[in-house]
Amino acid sequence: MQEKIYLGNAWEDDYGLNVSVNLEKFLQAVKDGHLSQNKYGDVRIRVGKLRTPNEKSKATHYVAVATPPPPKDNPF
Repeated sequence: MQEKIYLGNAWEDDYGLNVSVNLEKFLQAVKDGHLSQNKYGDVRIRVGKLRTPNEKSKATHYVAVATPPPPKDNPF
């Protein structure tokens, strides 16, 4: 199993999710080849629900690199 590369947090409200991504971690994941762009310039990330909200930040979700990466010819 691959280790998750966490990029940020998300908070659920009545309208959806508010997402916060650490730009430095995001750019490093792109540089390291963990995130790749499709032909439209999009990258694929995973937003997963936490079992319990984070005590410190109150985040209800995490943002991470989607694993495994999609095949190069898959536009998602």
